[in-house]
Parts: sequence; structure tokens; C-alpha cells
Amino acid sequence: MVKLANPMYTQWILEAIKKVKKQKQRPSEERICNAVNMSHGLDRKTVLEQLELSVKDGTILKVTNKGLNSYKDPDNPGRLVLPKPKSSSGGGLDWNKLIKRALEGLHEPGGSSLKNIERFLKCQADVAAHLSSSGSVGTNLFHQQLRVALKRAVTHGRVAKQGPLFMLSRSSSQDSSSVALSLESLPAVRLLPHEKDKPVAEPIPICSFCLGTKEQNRDKKPEELVSCADCGNSGHPSCLKFSPELTARVKALWWQCIECKTCSSCQDQGKNADNMLFCDSCDRGFHMECCDPPLTRMPKDIELFRHIQEVALQVTR
Repeated sequence: MVKLANPMYTQWILEAIKKVKKQKQRPSEERICNAVNMSHGLDRKTVLEQLELSVKDGTILKVTNKGLNSYKDPDNPGRLVLPKPKSSSGGGLDWNKLIKRALEGLHEPGGSSLKNIERFLKCQADVAAHLSSSGSVGTNLFHQQLRVALKRAVTHGRVAKQGPLFMLSRSSSQDSSSVALSLESLPAVRLLPHEKDKPVAEPIPICSFCLGTKEQNRDKKPEELVSCADCGNSGHPSCLKFSPELTARVKALWWQCIECKTCSSCQDQGKNADNMLFCDSCDRGFHMECCDPPLTRMPKDIELFRHIQEVALQVTR
């Protein structure tokens, strides 16, 4: 009989990981054990056993970097340590194309689940080759990046979501330029009060999407990276699907990647993360309930752009 982690203990460990991260420390075994013991009185041996079981069943993510183990919440992993590319010729994955290919290929009337989308893509030759060359780390990253890519696709109206199911939106075949407004006509972006004098993480010189560098993107062309001020994760603007205008605006901001993104209004990340909207004019995040007036449904396409753009401008005034 396979032994499973106790859900209550797993929750305690996740709370401990969050607590340790808030203290700007690495969530190691020792710190997690101490935090759980202080909060709930659970002994070290039991905590370590439950931590190992939670890692095995996927409820907690284990990351090893330079021989040191860290533990993360899979639903809020923050910075993921990426493997360095084995050669500069290694191609990356275009998530927008992969998602569209999966949803068109599955062609399920009511929509497709994340599990079905992932299973479909792993059977594709290019994805299978990518995963085989990346090992177990690549497999873990693939799941995380697919979740992130789907979330962003929903936010930007390329994919519609009903409950746990995803489907292509009617506008997904349209060119994004048909709904984009000119960013040049908008006021210049500036740092928000809580962003001023805030420390910036050291940039990781590797794109988390294609694993290329500033010398070579997925199209074998040089391209400067955009880096998260919070965790240092980087990406090529072309991999992030940023226009040249948006890229220029983002570089002037204290930009956060989608894993670290906090609401620019309430400055909270964990609260109702599924209702986080992204501004097409600055890529800042806003909870639906933090908009003024609060939103009760997810706006789409041009409606989303206009509303969130207005909220972003209100916050920066």
C-alpha cells in the first residue's frame, strides 16, 4: 500500500514555506521544520517524512540549486531555477501556437481540461523532443509554464475558460493588432509609490521560454531580455508576445513576471489570483475586485484593454 501525505500536514508545510519566503529566506528543510514546529508543535521527523511524501504526490515542488534543496508551492512557485541551454542552437516552445494546436486538435465541444491539453502536447513530436532533452526538470517546468501560458491566454482573450475547461475564443484567429490601441498616445509610465526605492533582483541571463540569451532568441536573432524585478526571471519580448511599444514601457517600470505578479492596487498576490487582469498598456496586474468600480465578470478583448488601461492610469496618478 502506497503511503500518502496527510493533507493537513501538507497545508501546514505550505503555510511554513510561505512564512519563510515572507522573511526573504530560502525555504529549506531546517527552516520548514522550525516553522511547523513553532506553529503546530509537530516534530522534525514527522515534518520531514510528510515533506517527502508531499513532494512525491506533487503537492509541494522540490527544487535543487547548487546542491541546496528548496521547496515551493506549485500553485505559487515564484522563481523557478532554469537549466542552462546545452547549446545555443536549442529551439524553444511557442506557447500560443502550442495551446491553439492542442485546442484545435482535441476539438472537444465543451472545452478541454489542463490535463488533456498537457497530455495532447506531450504526444507531439516537437514537445516530446524538447522534454527528452530537458530531463525531469524540463517536465516539471513544462507543466508550470503551460499553466502560466493558459492563464495569460485567457487574460488576453485568446482563450476562453468555463470552469476548469479551456476553448479557443472567437477572436483567437484575429490579429492582435486589430484590437490594440496606440500606446504612443498614452501618458508616460512611471513607478508607483510602493515601487520606488524597492530592491531589484539580479537578472537571470536566460529566457525562461526558449532558454536562449540576449545574443540569440528562438529565431536565432539577438534580442534584449526583459527581467522580473522580483525574482530575476527573464524573457525575450518576442517570447512574451510584447510589442516594441509595450516592451519600451515595461523596461521603464518595476516589472514582475506572471509568477510574481501582484495587484498594483492592493499589492497582494495570493488573494484571488485567478481574477488577476493584466493591462495591455503596461502589463501591470489588477484584481477584478480592486478595479473601480469592481468587475464582476472577466472583460474581453478591446473592452479589457480600455478598462484596465483606465485603472492603471488612475493608480499612477
